Amino acid sequence: MKKITVIIFTYKRAMLLHNCLETLISNFKNIDNSIHIIYHPDKVHESSYEKLKENFKNYNIKFYKRKKANLFSWIFKILRPLNLLWLLRWPIIFREMNNFKNILENILEHTSSDFVTLCPDDMIYFDKTSIPETALNKILENPIKFQYRYFTSDNFKKPHNLSKDLNITYYKDVSDQNYFSWSFKDKHASGVWKYRFTIEGTIYERKALLKFLRPFIYHNPITLEAIGLWEARFRDFFFEGLSSSRRTAATYQVNNVQKIVNTPSANYDETILMNAYNNNYKLLYEKKDFYKNEHDTTPERLKFINIKNLQEIDYKKLKEKFNY
Repeated sequence: MKKITVIIFTYKRAMLLHNCLETLISNFKNIDNSIHIIYHPDKVHESSYEKLKENFKNYNIKFYKRKKANLFSWIFKILRPLNLLWLLRWPIIFREMNNFKNILENILEHTSSDFVTLCPDDMIYFDKTSIPETALNKILENPIKFQYRYFTSDNFKKPHNLSKDLNITYYKDVSDQNYFSWSFKDKHASGVWKYRFTIEGTIYERKALLKFLRPFIYHNPITLEAIGLWEARFRDFFFEGLSSSRRTAATYQVNNVQKIVNTPSANYDETILMNAYNNNYKLLYEKKDFYKNEHDTTPERLKFINIKNLQEIDYKKLKEKFNY
């Protein structure tokens, strides 16, 4: 079985990262020997990440803390015409310049796997996830062209459903896994089916991804995805998609801790979740939420369990417990 390097991005969400890691380790069959986690330092939330490191100390997980970077270290990248455009669009990059780009590309350069998947900290691998060998071989044959997604499926409800006019080809792997292909250039590709680059549950060939990332600037997962989307179009990268027919992982949109773009979430307070995690609570996700054929998996309610005494509690009582 071909192995895949997993790189996770996280910020202020150690509790969600715990579930991500737990389900990843349990359900992702192609996982490489080590897991890489790039995290944004935050003094208030530092203790929760130390707690997480202790909880997963028996696993081969490498943590990388982002640090501020000097403007001059980026000077040659900034002079690239497209990068000047990105800086005009995302001036926050100037104000928050850090070494996120260097960390990510250094991991890609030195990992031994042929494949990599990027993963936000709120992703739940809610079912067994095994990537078809034939799909990975297609990526190897033309790594600039292909990507594979396991967070999508062919039965999404509107507005993220597949258009009946979109040209789709189905495949069945020797492992009896069904997947399909489509072109991002197809005029009938809409919604998630027209976005060539994402940091969510997608597999790329490692060297092709590194070649793609090196020329342009970005400073966190948000600008990486937003700018990467346009770079892929301008430079004709990753224009053929492969997707599982039945998704097995999805982001669990409990809250939104970044303020750059507005994304759907249930708006549960990250400070309450942090305090709960520091007091040995973990999230009990509702598996049924992932089988509604909705692209956005937003929880209707939250429950937690204390990993020491196994007592369950809901969000309202959790707030009362911590005097919120």
